[in-house]
Order: sequence, then C-alpha cells, then structure tokens
Amino acid sequence: AVVSTQSTGMTARLAEISNITDQSRVLDLGCGTGAPVLDIAVKTGASVAGVDIADGHIEMANEFLAKYRVQHPDVQAEFHAGSYFEIPDEVKALAPFTHVIMQTSIFYAHHRIDEVLDQVSSVLDPESGVLVTTDFLRKVPLSEVSEFLKMNSMSTVLSKEEMEAALKRNGLEYTGGEVLDSHCVKCNIAKREKVETIAPQQPESEKFAAKFRTREEFVRDGKISFQIVMTRKT
Repeated sequence: AVVSTQSTGMTARLAEISNITDQSRVLDLGCGTGAPVLDIAVKTGASVAGVDIADGHIEMANEFLAKYRVQHPDVQAEFHAGSYFEIPDEVKALAPFTHVIMQTSIFYAHHRIDEVLDQVSSVLDPESGVLVTTDFLRKVPLSEVSEFLKMNSMSTVLSKEEMEAALKRNGLEYTGGEVLDSHCVKCNIAKREKVETIAPQQPESEKFAAKFRTREEFVRDGKISFQIVMTRKT
C-alpha cells in the first residue's frame, strides 16, 4: 500500500501541535493502514495504538509494523479492528490515553457525534487527555451544503459552534486549532488530478474525482472549513 505524504505530513503536524512526547500514550481512531501513527511512535518514542473498522487496513497496519520493527525494534504499537462508536475492549484496557487523534475520520460521524465523543472521553486521561482531529466544519446553513454531503457520503456536517457544544456535553473543551482551508484546496486538487491522470478509465475514478472536486469548491467558496480541532478533557 502507498501512504500519502499528505497523510503522514498532517499526522506529524497533529503530533507537534498536541505536544506528543516519549511519555505519551496515543490512540489513533480511524488509523487506516497505520503508517502515519507508526511514524509518530518512531519520531517521538510514544506508545501508540490504532483502531480501524476495515480488517484489511489492520492487516496492512500489522505488516507495516513488522517492517518498522526491523529498523526500530523498540517501537511500541498495536492495531485492532473496531469502530470508534464502540472502542474494542482490548483497546479500552490500554487506557487512559494521553492523546486521541482522528485524522480525516470524525466528520463521517457528525450524525452520531455524541456517541463518538463519549467513547473518546471514556479512554482519555482525566488529568491531561487531549483529543486532536482534522475536521470539516460548516460555515453556512445546512441547506447550502447538500451537494457536499451527498458527494462525501455524509448525513450532516456540524458548525464550529455545534461541535464546541457537543464537546462540552461529553466532558471536553475546545482549546484552539488551525484553519487549513488553503492546504485542503491544494490537496484535493492534487488528488483529483492524480485520479484523472492515472486511472481515468476505472469505474470508481469519476466518483473519487467528483468528491475531491466538491471538497475543493466548497472550501474555496467559504461554505465549509477544514480545520485542526484541539480539545482537552475537563
């Protein structure tokens, strides 16, 4: 599997902004194939765990882990198949975590945001736990983003104010972040052009190209914002 440098670069930024160190215990919800969070483990010395709903992703993550351990035998990492709506018991047994990261995954759960945040809150260190995500947040009325929702297979998308309220309901406090709109537009242009160039005849290519084009347009037009969202346990 090929891991996007955009993905690993963004994960590195999440680690930096949330101050992950060799004393940290990190849970990546929606970890994909695991390489980005493994990079965090190698670069910071943190212990990491990853959860993804796709069994195939977890298989690849464990393959990546085996390769990482050739050069980094002391890397502390494990991966488990499961959902962020119900974190697996074997992962809950590793709690509390100092950090939970969710990169390009939480926005698919805005329609069930309290379930996700309740799960996150339950495994975070009560003294210093940090949740850091990359998220799409709505800047206009919901009726104006119906095409965005359709093309991204999303039921809804929260505004920043709605997200802050959801965080508060679940024992979490918004502490800041970064607006990444320009980065998002550039990344989605690059992804769309790659799909259109490399695999223009494949059945799924136009679907992915349309999704990337929609993200690019809605963010560029100021209807949707792509942000790093930092929160802490209260």
